[in-house]
Amino acid sequence: MERPRFLAKPELVKSLVLLTLIVTSIVQTVILWDYHPKYQSVQSETQVATVDESLQRQARQVIVPAQTVVHENNAVFATKNTPKQIMRVIRESFEASEFKPLAVKNVPSLYAGVDEAVELILPEAYYADTLSYMLPGSYSLSGKVPQRALIFMKDDTWRIRTIMSDQSLWEGRLSKVGQGDVNSLFLKDSDRSMRRVTYTDERVNYIPVVGPEMNELFAYDVSQIQISARLDWMRDTFFPGDPNVQEVDPASSVGALTNGISVAEYDANLNASRYRNLSRNSTEQESVIGLDTIVEFVNFHGGWVDETSESQGLSLRFDAITPANQGFETTVFRFHVNGFPVFSQREAFINNDAVDLSTLRIENDGTQVRSITRHHLEIDRLISVGTTQLADGQDVVDTLVNAGRFENVTEIRLGYEIEYNEDTSRYVTFSPNWFVREAGRWIPFDQPEDWTERMMYRGLE
Repeated sequence: MERPRFLAKPELVKSLVLLTLIVTSIVQTVILWDYHPKYQSVQSETQVATVDESLQRQARQVIVPAQTVVHENNAVFATKNTPKQIMRVIRESFEASEFKPLAVKNVPSLYAGVDEAVELILPEAYYADTLSYMLPGSYSLSGKVPQRALIFMKDDTWRIRTIMSDQSLWEGRLSKVGQGDVNSLFLKDSDRSMRRVTYTDERVNYIPVVGPEMNELFAYDVSQIQISARLDWMRDTFFPGDPNVQEVDPASSVGALTNGISVAEYDANLNASRYRNLSRNSTEQESVIGLDTIVEFVNFHGGWVDETSESQGLSLRFDAITPANQGFETTVFRFHVNGFPVFSQREAFINNDAVDLSTLRIENDGTQVRSITRHHLEIDRLISVGTTQLADGQDVVDTLVNAGRFENVTEIRLGYEIEYNEDTSRYVTFSPNWFVREAGRWIPFDQPEDWTERMMYRGLE
């Protein structure tokens, strides 16, 4: 009986077997790197970990106005309420309906025909309707993005008027549905007159006419900063129940974990971490991710500010969604202290990538979350160590104009600069100042060159 020809050539059999193994390996590798679980799967898997409910938030708790002011006739004043207090009253009192565009010939400006109103300056989101998170109701803005909103009474009817990013005006009716103290919305600080500033990109906000005296603040960082403990936290938070997680380069000053699909890194010197999803699902790039999904992602990937820190005045608030850069959109949540935004230089580095110590940042590619970067600051007591008298608002504007810088400025805000001390006694200082967003980055209005030099120096260390 004649043997089959291929059995007569064992080298050919071995080659076929080897080729089969190689092809199988390639296919499995492609499947591994192309794998990306849907968000629902990520959420259900993450729930295997122990989640601290006190660190979770709803979108409406972190999406609040960047600023609120009270209009009275032709004057503008700071409100006596915080943005969170105002939003609570609005949500408890009103429901919006009948939103529709206004004809310019009938209503030529946002303030036309309005004598008394509360104005909300909304966070910057280039595609998301942040107003819908603040004001209950059933309405559609046809894809328009609101920048500012007025709440006022006209003809015995409560109304809301908005100006969109394309400068179109819309108006809607507010139905009184609750028992909120609507009159409290109009409580103003008569000693704090505000000046409207219009920027070259047509955005608007308000600055105090008289520069305020603000506290200089100090606090110890009481969070867990040992790499071993933080690696355990990252393993439970980002890789719950995953047997394939390995520590990378344990001798390094930066701790890292990976399962081949994702990597989590932590720098104990600066108490900052970053989690990255290395896989990419191209089928989801054409869609956009919702703010609800972003907030839920943070809820199940470390959460928000702890209760003790929040009781001392520390909070994280939605700040902006920036357009795609190199394929990624970035959602920014900024630390606030006593209601004032916190700014820092991008001076923490994880594997040469800059980390802004004043923000929590989410990068997404379409509907796929690619990374979360944050500073793990926790404080148990915020201490005032002095005061600083800040310049008047007009002086700040004049400084920018005279230096030829104003045309590159898209926002001016009062806030705090955070400085993080890396010694054994970890502490932070919060120094008040005027800050400007110039050429896309936040800097103190009076020391742009100094910040640039420090960032370059730290980036080359």
